[in-house]
Amino acid sequence: MYKTFYIFLLLFGIPAVGLTQHFDFKIYSVNNGLPQAQVHDMVQTSDGFIWMATNGGGLSRFDGNTFKTYTTEDGLRNNAVQNIYEDSKGRLWVANYPGGVVTFEKDSLVNPFPQDSLTQYEVWQINEFNNEVWFGTYAGGIFILKEEGGEFQRIQKKDGLVSNSIWDFKQFNDSTIWVATQHGVSVLREGEITNYTVEDGLSGSKVYQITEDQEGNKWFATSDGISIWDGEEFRSVKKINGVDLGYVFDVKTATDGDVWIGTESKGVFVFDGSTYRHFTRENGLSSNYIYTFFEDAENNMWIATDENGVNLYRGDAFKFYGENFGVSSDGILSVTVDSKDVIWLGTEKGIDSFDGEKITHHPLPEKYAESYVWEIEELPNGNLLLLMPDNTLLEYDGNRYQNFTKEHGLKQWFIYDVFIDSQDIFWLATDYGIIRLNDGNIEHFTIEDGLVGNIVHHIYENHQGKLYIATTAGLGIYDGENWQKVTIKDGLGHNRINYITEDEKGNIWLGTASGVSVLEPRQSGEKYDITNFGKDEGMHLLDTHFVWFDKEGHLWQGTNGGLNRLNVPRFWETREMRLVHHKLFEEGLGAEFNFKAVAEESAGSAWFGSMEGVMKLDISKLNNSSKSTPLNVYITGIRRNAKTVKWENYDTDVNYETGRLLFPSVTFPHGEHTYTFSFSGLNYRKPENMEYRYKMKGFEDGWSPLSSSSTATYTNLEPGDYTLMIQAVGGSPKRESKITTYQFSVAYPFWQTYWFYALVSVSLIGLIYGYIRVRLGMLEKNRLQELVDERTKDLQEALGEKEVLIKEIHHRVKNNLAVISGLLELQQGYSEDGFSRRVLSESQRRVQSISMIHEKLYQSERLAEINFKKYVKEFIDIVAYSFNYTEKDITVDVDVGDFKLGVDQGIPCGLILNELVSNAYEHAFKNQDTGRIQIKMEEDEEHNIKLIIADNGQGLPEDFDISKSDSLGLSLIDTLSMQLKGDFEFRNTGNGAEFELVFEKKQAPLKVPTEN
Repeated sequence: MYKTFYIFLLLFGIPAVGLTQHFDFKIYSVNNGLPQAQVHDMVQTSDGFIWMATNGGGLSRFDGNTFKTYTTEDGLRNNAVQNIYEDSKGRLWVANYPGGVVTFEKDSLVNPFPQDSLTQYEVWQINEFNNEVWFGTYAGGIFILKEEGGEFQRIQKKDGLVSNSIWDFKQFNDSTIWVATQHGVSVLREGEITNYTVEDGLSGSKVYQITEDQEGNKWFATSDGISIWDGEEFRSVKKINGVDLGYVFDVKTATDGDVWIGTESKGVFVFDGSTYRHFTRENGLSSNYIYTFFEDAENNMWIATDENGVNLYRGDAFKFYGENFGVSSDGILSVTVDSKDVIWLGTEKGIDSFDGEKITHHPLPEKYAESYVWEIEELPNGNLLLLMPDNTLLEYDGNRYQNFTKEHGLKQWFIYDVFIDSQDIFWLATDYGIIRLNDGNIEHFTIEDGLVGNIVHHIYENHQGKLYIATTAGLGIYDGENWQKVTIKDGLGHNRINYITEDEKGNIWLGTASGVSVLEPRQSGEKYDITNFGKDEGMHLLDTHFVWFDKEGHLWQGTNGGLNRLNVPRFWETREMRLVHHKLFEEGLGAEFNFKAVAEESAGSAWFGSMEGVMKLDISKLNNSSKSTPLNVYITGIRRNAKTVKWENYDTDVNYETGRLLFPSVTFPHGEHTYTFSFSGLNYRKPENMEYRYKMKGFEDGWSPLSSSSTATYTNLEPGDYTLMIQAVGGSPKRESKITTYQFSVAYPFWQTYWFYALVSVSLIGLIYGYIRVRLGMLEKNRLQELVDERTKDLQEALGEKEVLIKEIHHRVKNNLAVISGLLELQQGYSEDGFSRRVLSESQRRVQSISMIHEKLYQSERLAEINFKKYVKEFIDIVAYSFNYTEKDITVDVDVGDFKLGVDQGIPCGLILNELVSNAYEHAFKNQDTGRIQIKMEEDEEHNIKLIIADNGQGLPEDFDISKSDSLGLSLIDTLSMQLKGDFEFRNTGNGAEFELVFEKKQAPLKVPTEN
């Protein structure tokens, strides 16, 4: 009987409230960093990251805040990704168009089976059964990866499958595997295959996804609605609440048992076992084109669309009811819950009531038709009191309206609040004090009576009967007789107070223009300890419109930018306030809540008025909407001097986990550097509430204050070892992550390293040792130097004596040769024939050439060699003088290089020069009045001396042969050339005669030769 009823509910359901509500969806699309708006699959890997397969934007990894996208540049064959799956070994399989799969190798995607036929087929589904990975393909059947050999087993239509195009396969509690295909369902059980098609009761021929509900029924998403298999037969669901389903691309059973149905263009249906809820764009979905569902580790349901990104459904805790639900206006200015638990809404277009099933509009008097209703308060008689735009108070009994202001003789003050205390006394908060109406008597209290300020926003009565009055000048307290004031001077965060409430301990909580303040009464009861909460606690907007305590003791703060939930119980334990921010709307700053628009129903839920409709807060669903899992925080980047660290420059192994770099521990070089560490905590429901703290062990002892910043920067770290410690605080309720650490070192400068110390020590020892050795050496050297100096002095004296002696020898030789030359010249005077005179003259010149050599030697700095250039010029002058022809004009051109010759080579050269120049003067110009003699002598790079003597006279006889000549001069030339070990040559040049002599220059001896 029960099962029959359950099947009835599956087929027909009980429609949920048919009017549109706005649900809490968090949308991620291209505006949020998703690379492409069509998302075909999602998966959460074991490290907590969520991956999204887009149809053209590549593969994205999401951490709750940012997307990291992998494309063809990272190894994808195409940026269209169809399916992703993480197996039991942590491998992420990515099905990529046009075929096959890729997996991560370090930070790149590679094809692990480039040669296999799997690469030829599009992969539509991946799953794992019995430690074997299954790949469902389009037109290729099923590929089963056999880990042992890395080969594939295939199951195809020829093996019994109903189709080779596979959309899904699932294995539930038994070993049976259900396969969804392009033409029906195949069931693989114990080696046999059973097929089901439309002929067997499937609602559509194409089956896209399979799920099993908590009753064991199999649900199939088909091309024409839903098919449900109860173990015996199929039943079809083609319409829900009158809506044709059409193509259903996904069906999924959530952890809480709800079955989610995603349609091609009709949005989402959720079956909770008795009723269907329908989510569309009007309820907050980003698109009605649903492709797939995904449930993360915290049981959050994600809805991937084929048009506008993904939607994170954050549960039913927050429900908005606005014009689409039947409320007169989205602008809800006031809310109250009457004694019958009916919700009354003061809107921008009148007053509505909601009894839990339907909205009822209550027309106002014609004068106030569709007017703002600023305040609603239930009177002791059960009637409602309404505050109108002209500050008139209307009393409403459910049928007719009466002018309460006029009937009670009240003035039309500018009214902010209407309050009825525990004694049924009526109070008004106005812009000029407060009004008390009691038994027809009207009393007016202003600052003249002790009120702290005349502009009053709110009146509240505590459990002791004291009135707390919120003004723009501070807090007023009235016990019926005496007034007390609390202002900024007493410690309040701000004097403008908007709302007041009390906790179960009797502490007073104030919503102010700068956040929230709590007043803890002292034992005397006259003074308060005040604590203020604001920006430091993470409040985005400080101007507080209302505050309300839920049954768990948390304080809810309404603002222009969403709700804040303050964890008051934890504050009493730790004196540290933490809050969770609920933005509720993605646009702008969040949902805009109105002043004092808050009411609590008997079940504990609260209703808040906003400019987006009235919102119901169901605390029980808020706490049970998701599973609390440990927070994870990861380092996402390390920059040094504003540049990403290039890890390949360090001698270390770089490892990756599913494409994510595992930052290696390295030693950074010494210097004045800035280190910036980026990190991210994985939180998907409320990523904006994630906060971080960190400390650098080795640099500081304390943790940084909690902050929403996800970076830490350090400058000029001293050399040493460091450990960066990071902790995330977030979630709902807030919880702390495990501490993530990163170890690294900063290198010591070379002058602070051990090897440098060792080098300095060795060097110092070496210097000391060297100094001792040098000192000893210097002492010994000085002693030796003294001995050397003494010896040198003796040698120099001896050398000086020898130099004087050698110079005296050369001088005496020169003088003796001069005597011989003089004797020869005297003898010429006594010779009667020309031949004798000529012989004597030639002999005289030869002696002079030798004499000049000795003269130059004793005049030279070195006694062993002479400057031959100077010698030649002076000698030629002597020769020219001796042949002084007055009747002939003979010039001598001398071109001699700057070199020196020793006495052994200088004397032969001088004699050869004498013979040749004398011969030219005497014989070359017999028939000429003018003549030119050229003397050229130079030293080449190989230290050979070349002597050339040429004239422009009559030349040599044609039959000239020096070997047959009986001339003494030529014989001397031949003999002297042999003495020089040189080669000589006589030749006619066509314009005279030329003599050339080449010999090797010898270094003059540095020492005086001695006989052994």
